[in-house]
Amino acid sequence: MGGAFSAVSNDQTAMFWNPAGLVHAANTTVMFEHVTYFADINYDAVGATRRINDTFTIGAFAMAMGSGDMPVTTVAQPNGTGENFSVTDVVGGVSIAMKLTDKFSFGTNLKYVREDLDTEVATNFAVDVGIMYDTQWNSIRLAMAIRNFAPESELDGGYHDYQNGTPAEEATAFLPYHFPMIFRLGVAMDPILTDEHRLTLAADLEHPNDNIERVNIGSEYAFHEMFFLRGGYTFRHDTLGLSAGFGAKWQSVGIDYAFSEYGILEDVHRFNISFSF
Repeated sequence: MGGAFSAVSNDQTAMFWNPAGLVHAANTTVMFEHVTYFADINYDAVGATRRINDTFTIGAFAMAMGSGDMPVTTVAQPNGTGENFSVTDVVGGVSIAMKLTDKFSFGTNLKYVREDLDTEVATNFAVDVGIMYDTQWNSIRLAMAIRNFAPESELDGGYHDYQNGTPAEEATAFLPYHFPMIFRLGVAMDPILTDEHRLTLAADLEHPNDNIERVNIGSEYAFHEMFFLRGGYTFRHDTLGLSAGFGAKWQSVGIDYAFSEYGILEDVHRFNISFSF
């Protein structure tokens, strides 16, 4: 749906978009997701949620993204040393969502983050916060979410810079860096809502701390809440544009696929399977 999901998320995937939406998830859910990016980058995620009562829902999740092996190059050996290195990011966390009223819900994630760059490591904690408000007027829902609120992070160790073609004697420490924090405002509505058909329209305004604001729009058509078609578009992004996908749900099993077009880069493919009890 082009990333326009903060006011739509109402199942286990809300952990990754707006944790407030977990209050609408089934009693118990388990999900697995795999994403193939360009440049041999892969992303995998697993998550599970459990509704405690009519007010509280809890969850746990883990994510990993890896670059694959890349050749090590140096000033003296620009074509490669014969060795390889990789970059890996791993995230693990817990979620809790609360239905405060019949209109208003709140959710948060607490995450542990580890980044490995060859032999250097950076660890940190981050927080996500989200709210959802159902106006109960013309099916309009409003949402707000903040992701990756965290202190600065820094790789341990250091690196040897080069001066006039020779490595410096003293190692230079890595500079601290900010997490890619994102603030989202979202709205969604169902202009068509019958026993057989549902059409959802959604839009998100996205403000990252390291880039310009973006606008995401998306839609989802559902037939008997069993078959789904989705599409969306991201505006003001360097490469990302059109997104589309489909899904099917039969009893307790759901399967979803989506692709995103990244212009001069390769398309990104996303696969998801979920179980609800």
